[in-house]
Amino acid sequence: MNWFFHLSTIKYVFFIPLVAMKSSTYPKVSFIIPVLNEEKTIGNCLDSILSLKYPLDCIEILIARGPSSDNTNAVLEEYAHKYQQIVLLDNPTGNTAIGRNICIDASTGDMLMNYSGHVTAESNLLSVLAVKLREVSEDIVSVGCANISPKDQLFVGKTASVAFASFMGGKNMFVQNAEFAEERFMDHISFACYWKKPVVSVGGFDPAFWCGQDAELDLRLLKEGYKILYTPETKVYHYKRTTLKSLFRQMYRYGIARAKMAKKHPKTLKFFHLLGAGFLLGLLGIIVLTVFSFLPVWFLPGVLLLYVLVSFGSAALVKKDVKVILASPVFYFLIHSGYGAGFLRGLVYGKL
Repeated sequence: MNWFFHLSTIKYVFFIPLVAMKSSTYPKVSFIIPVLNEEKTIGNCLDSILSLKYPLDCIEILIARGPSSDNTNAVLEEYAHKYQQIVLLDNPTGNTAIGRNICIDASTGDMLMNYSGHVTAESNLLSVLAVKLREVSEDIVSVGCANISPKDQLFVGKTASVAFASFMGGKNMFVQNAEFAEERFMDHISFACYWKKPVVSVGGFDPAFWCGQDAELDLRLLKEGYKILYTPETKVYHYKRTTLKSLFRQMYRYGIARAKMAKKHPKTLKFFHLLGAGFLLGLLGIIVLTVFSFLPVWFLPGVLLLYVLVSFGSAALVKKDVKVILASPVFYFLIHSGYGAGFLRGLVYGKL
């Protein structure tokens, strides 16, 4: 019994200060999270942050609350009451970029973790990203990782995830959907840990970009000579939209953001950014030419049949699930038409 007491005393005297000392050697990281109608995922999001293998006294979670119409804010109040690391801020505009800037203004960490309310993380997220960012050269402004889809999604989210992970969904074209086996420099990473000072020095997030503001920020940082490092050592899990309507609206907003990006940073426009608009205009052109008898009546059904068959093949390369494969043409059509329509709208009317 005496030996146990002495051992416990030794553990208390030596181990506790050691833990405190180790905590002080970690950089403080401020999570910046704008939220709007995240009732279904915000709990899992916060639980994953609070469970990270990283000292909690080196983490602050800043949440900019938009005008949610569900129970998101009630869930946030409950978590904020239990955990002192959570700071609730108000963002009445609902604008994601403005929300991120509100969080930055209130942050006290040397680093910023760009995050979302529909994301969960592996337990080593910060022990990889923040520690690596501290150790690499000063010209590296951020370290990020891949975002993949969790397995516990509903059918719409699961099928959308398969679509985005395939060649017809832009897997090899849009870097935010990419996952690599080795470290490399990137033009953009969706979820990354940044040094705060450079982000502030370039003006933070541009409020003109309700969607895609993180990609636009990365472009300005690259122009200042900074680098963005991708690492495969950790990852986050990104929940996709749960309804077909919300998926279409998401892609529509992405298209608008891409058009705005082309206006502000013309050199960033690539051929594949035009494919959605080309798909939509081509389809409308075929319909018009068929109506006026410039094309045979079988041409449009033939094109649609080819689209369906290629969709089946694209989805099957990612997941051998009959239901997902059969549903994939609808999802690809929503992705392509939504992105294309948004891009055209952004070109015609997309104020900066």
